Amino acid sequence: MWPTWAGASSATARTRPVTTVWLAIGEDGMSSGNGKRGEPRVTIGRRDFFKVYAAAGVAVLQGCRRRDQELIESPVRRSTALPGASVWRRSICEQCGAGCEIEVRTVDRLAKKIEGQPAGFVNAGGVCALGHSALQELYHPDRVTEPMRRGSSGELEPVSWEEALETAATAIAAAPDATTVVAGAPSGPLLGLWRRFAATVGAPPPVHWQPADAVVAREAARLAFGESTRPAYDLARSDYVVSLGPPFLDRWRSPVHFGAAWAELTADRRGKLVQVEARHSLTAANADDWLPVRPGSEGFFARGLAGLLLGSGRVGEEERTVYEALYPEAPPDLAATAERCGIDADRIEWLAAELARARRPLVMAGGSALESENGVAAGAAVLALNLLLGAVGREGGVFAGVDFGFEDRLAGDAAAALPPAALVDRLARDGESRVLVVSEADPLHGMPGLEAAFEHAGTVIACSAFFDDTALRADVVLPVQTDLERFQAVEPDPVRGVPALLIASPTVAPRGEARHPGDVALALAAAAGSALPWSGFQEAVESALSDAFAATRAAGDEASDPVALPASLIAGALNARQFVRRTTDAGGLVGTEEMRRAPAAPALGDADGAPGPIPDPASLPAPAAPAGVESFTLIPFESLKLGDGRGANRPWLQELPDPLSTVMWGSWVEVATADADRLGIHTGDIVRLTGTAAEIELPAIVLPTVRPGSVGVPVGGGHAEYGRYARGRGVNVNALLDPDRWVAGAGVFARGELRVRIERLRRPRRAERPVIYGRGLRQAEEIPVGWAPHDGGKA
Repeated sequence: MWPTWAGASSATARTRPVTTVWLAIGEDGMSSGNGKRGEPRVTIGRRDFFKVYAAAGVAVLQGCRRRDQELIESPVRRSTALPGASVWRRSICEQCGAGCEIEVRTVDRLAKKIEGQPAGFVNAGGVCALGHSALQELYHPDRVTEPMRRGSSGELEPVSWEEALETAATAIAAAPDATTVVAGAPSGPLLGLWRRFAATVGAPPPVHWQPADAVVAREAARLAFGESTRPAYDLARSDYVVSLGPPFLDRWRSPVHFGAAWAELTADRRGKLVQVEARHSLTAANADDWLPVRPGSEGFFARGLAGLLLGSGRVGEEERTVYEALYPEAPPDLAATAERCGIDADRIEWLAAELARARRPLVMAGGSALESENGVAAGAAVLALNLLLGAVGREGGVFAGVDFGFEDRLAGDAAAALPPAALVDRLARDGESRVLVVSEADPLHGMPGLEAAFEHAGTVIACSAFFDDTALRADVVLPVQTDLERFQAVEPDPVRGVPALLIASPTVAPRGEARHPGDVALALAAAAGSALPWSGFQEAVESALSDAFAATRAAGDEASDPVALPASLIAGALNARQFVRRTTDAGGLVGTEEMRRAPAAPALGDADGAPGPIPDPASLPAPAAPAGVESFTLIPFESLKLGDGRGANRPWLQELPDPLSTVMWGSWVEVATADADRLGIHTGDIVRLTGTAAEIELPAIVLPTVRPGSVGVPVGGGHAEYGRYARGRGVNVNALLDPDRWVAGAGVFARGELRVRIERLRRPRRAERPVIYGRGLRQAEEIPVGWAPHDGGKA
């Protein structure tokens, strides 16, 4: 290998041979001497190697001197790498709930590059754009790096941690039953700690701020399968996949995992993907066939498809019996399905015939299919197709989304977290929430109509790394560490159907005074007089591991013990301490394919409330369009680059062109060519979208692939603050959503089937022109050249 010298330009670069040394780095940063794959590697040149070797020899000779005073030298800091050498450190990407394992290249303890870990449990070496941009989150110039408190002037002012904790703890202790905790951490140990915190200080159960899709999918699985877990889809080993709603190649669950599975499915044209979705997403663009159903009709489509499968003569009697117990009413016929969904009857019939002939068919539910007010019923109808096809619990089918239960282990006896709707309910009632603790969430940006309700919260405490829309309104801001600065213990999204607990040590030192959000929760509890038994989040996780070892050892061969781990995971460990050390050194606990299982069979008509016949989306009325005015169905979607808005403050992602519209640095609305011609709208025109609660203005992008009668707008823009690269850029489409519309039975906000009016305003002014890749920039964007601390300021 002949690398270029660091710092040399490509024109003047010289080369030299290198020697690669693998070192195992412990928590103290020292070498343990047993290097393994995935651990830091140090690259030095041959010349530097002999220099170090010679220096070591001189030191040995000097140590042989007789003068004792020369044997007592000041301690020298041992380094694992020479200055300027690259060291790769293992970490976990927590930009979303997927839990991808990554490797971070560091130089002089500064993070420089992120790559996927080849043996990553979820991602198998891949990293999405959001994961790559975690470097810009770490070194962002507008990060919150010290505690702040709103002073008498009404402005946030820097204070010490002791002062900030005292202010926050005093408010919590004065009204514990009127304290609302909002936790944005994914399901796992950190969420369990916030549940424990709320129970310890005497507050109600926390509100879990999570994607609506996750909540609705679990409830739909409970109705269809009898078990409230997010389904795991064996996409790679199927041979015919019908994706009813989920844009899994865009920003849904784990696009890295599903992207690799889709590539394996379609390799050598072995399998086929049919995308049934109203919007022409990146997934629809890459599918073998795309059926643009009318928005909100996905559940009806699933029932109509079931009717064709039942009449094909290829469904087994057992599968038919189970399905008809869930849906005793006859499904809609082909003509009714075609009319309601806006799809040609021939295409629906063709899809049913191919699905019935497939050897390992699979039907996936998610995305837009779960976003309407009847999202739970629609999701259950889609999942139930797998019961009809015999795809539950078999290769290439659907499995239960299982985990090791470390959220509950840290939560103890604390009640389960509540869905996002609980926040609105508590803020709407005077006196119900006099203190609001928000950790790593931005409900003011993600939930419409909360601005006025925030006035009911007397003290707002925000645990955040940035001044997002919620932190901007807070009375106390507590800075938290980003992914690469913190000890990590993550239970990843169960996309594989195999349980796992992933653990990683910090990659770099924290910037400023930022702390781990788990450590903040523990410090708040102690300051409020309700100390928990751990000094830090890492100790809490290690204590849970120790308890799990003891429970597993005590259970012996009793596999039914819900507290115990699989016995194979503790094999060879002599005691709990050794098990904990071995687990943390190995990067966590990972199950095997043998641990995958089918969801529990639906228990019909149980007296204990188990699911019986479930709501039939075919019997629900179709939403009616407003009379006397032309309106369009709004389709909010998460773009591949910004997601729900977390990536909006990073210029790398703002500069990244959208894969379909190629728009950069802003928001846009997708309009069908037929609708645009009728309304006189051209690409770049500024249009106004008017909903029931608000209106927004943004440029239009005219596309022939948009379904007529619908418009699509990406979420994630329009932040009031959130740093210089997100402030005031784009529009927040959530403002259009009706705060009174919820998904029935799920407790989450419904953003599907919303009607809006569209009006052309004008040709864009110079500052309003959309930035479209390949057509020139609207204006120069100020993007910093370097993001490391030595380039942009002190860490």
